[in-house]
Amino acid sequence: SLKVAVLGAAGGIGQTLSLFLKVHLPAGSVLSLYDIAHVHGVAADISHVDTQVDVQWYEGVRGSSEELEKAVSCADVVVIVAGVPRKPGMTRDDLFNVNAGIIRDLTETVAKVAPGCLLCIGTNPVNSCIPIAAEVLKAWKCYDKNKLLGVTLLDNMRACAFVNEMVQPQMVIKEVPVVGGHSATTIVPLFSLTSAGS
Repeated sequence: SLKVAVLGAAGGIGQTLSLFLKVHLPAGSVLSLYDIAHVHGVAADISHVDTQVDVQWYEGVRGSSEELEKAVSCADVVVIVAGVPRKPGMTRDDLFNVNAGIIRDLTETVAKVAPGCLLCIGTNPVNSCIPIAAEVLKAWKCYDKNKLLGVTLLDNMRACAFVNEMVQPQMVIKEVPVVGGHSATTIVPLFSLTSAGS
């Protein structure tokens, strides 16, 4: 059994991810949901999915890390999807300036109470948030390059959808690997490595 904590569980990505985990985690696992608002309702809904995964919820209070510490304590995996989404007119720098502080603070608590966990970050801009988390983990002397991951499947899915719009009905492309940053000027789809479906 596992303990998986989702930080930012009441947001759009967090809700979907939490539902997915409730369905797919092994029986006996604990799904720990944390957010600064509305997490109780999300947890109530997700707990009604009939699986043998225990759902716990923790609602944070600004200025206190007590509930966050409870949420991630002894976690095997922590997934951070907390932060603000990019709004119209907002630059990537604006987004970074808000979400960088959130990643820093959450990672510091993770390093303090669950230093050996696998830490997955899906907060944008992912390619800028990962180095912040790495520096926090290094400061707490618990950095492990094999246990800090950026979750970027969205870029791969978009590239695949764009290619399939152009090549259908001749073939279906199942995967387009993508490298680089998460922006129009740094993202690079690797078309030579695409895989076609049957």
